Amino acid sequence: MTDHLTPVATEYYKLAAGHRPIPAELPSEERHSLRKLPFEQAHNFRDLGGYQSRDGRSLKWGMIYRTDKLSSLSEEDQKYLERLSVRRIVDFRSDEERGMDPHALPADTAIRVEPMPIAVDAAQIELVTARLQQRDVSVDDMAALLIDANREMISQFTPVYRNWMQSLLHADNYPQLFHCTAGKDRTGLAAALLLHALDVPENTIMDDYLATNHYTAARTDQVIKQISAMDTLQVSEDVIRVLFNVQPQFINAAFDTIADSYGDLQRYFEVGLGLSSQQREQLCDLLLEDN
Repeated sequence: MTDHLTPVATEYYKLAAGHRPIPAELPSEERHSLRKLPFEQAHNFRDLGGYQSRDGRSLKWGMIYRTDKLSSLSEEDQKYLERLSVRRIVDFRSDEERGMDPHALPADTAIRVEPMPIAVDAAQIELVTARLQQRDVSVDDMAALLIDANREMISQFTPVYRNWMQSLLHADNYPQLFHCTAGKDRTGLAAALLLHALDVPENTIMDDYLATNHYTAARTDQVIKQISAMDTLQVSEDVIRVLFNVQPQFINAAFDTIADSYGDLQRYFEVGLGLSSQQREQLCDLLLEDN
């Protein structure tokens, strides 16, 4: 089991906000075991710190986080979020999603929330629910939905990722948190693009992407039980798991679309995301540190 898949001790979730650990404040040898932070009502909240680039530097802890939605945060979760000193939250959810599930943040928070909507079909609750209600829906159908979503993120929403990546060049935007609803598709691609920009090896990037399946396993089991109890929605467990998990073929579809449209990832950074080689070096200097 790799370091970022180390289970988080359950007692941390029961602690008051002031006693929950923060990875950046721990001794370096303990940080990886708490990559997933102990939020009660955010199930995929992670620090991207510690990942090594090919030049041997590591992403700084406590600078940039990824998560699922923040609409159900408990009061202690909210206090814990404040302890992370987050300055900026980037929300990749659609207008509809944000309207249905607004953030649960402290009323007096100084955190800037910036919507950057990516409205792919796989994130539209009504469309997904309608598909699940079809009696012939299959595992392959759900996989195709998510493959198409990843292609669409590149073909239709590269300007959103461009806006976000450009904003990462500004030091006053950190510490930063970015998220969508499940924290796995739109957020997963964002994390992968950032890690590629920092020249983190591909196997590490894929490990971070697939870690969603481990970190959200208990939550997925809970959702499956809830859906199974519904008289109006009868769908197989395997189909639901495809919808709530990630697979390499999903994000690979995004990178295949990059190759088809731009030739290679380097040209996508330059043309699609507007990041020159000098700006990527600037981003590395901002986010990476010597070990």
